[in-house]
Amino acid sequence: MRKTLIPIAASLVFVFAATSAFAHAQLESASPGVGATVSSPSQIRLEFSEGVEPKFTGLTLTGPGGAASVGAPSTEAGHQDVLIVPVTKPLSPGLYTVKWHAVSVDTHHTQGTFEFTVK
Repeated sequence: MRKTLIPIAASLVFVFAATSAFAHAQLESASPGVGATVSSPSQIRLEFSEGVEPKFTGLTLTGPGGAASVGAPSTEAGHQDVLIVPVTKPLSPGLYTVKWHAVSVDTHHTQGTFEFTVK
């Protein structure tokens, strides 16, 4: 019995180690929040599960008038997992779609979309 448990335990260690090696920067929270109704925001703030490379990470923002004007993305000082994208002009009321793409510090690529409403 003991001889059987040792290989099984060793196999589980390798499985869990491999899983963490293939981690990707997943969106954990956003401001404005997913599905939220807000006043016109001055920035879009995305928090990821791991650090991202701002040169290769960003978003597009579209709404009732088409593409909205956004500035260059940057990470928050001391928090490489938080991306901040300035909204350069006030947003008109309506539904907006954020389409984001991220490259984590270990070079894995992820992307996604969410919506919020400006009142």
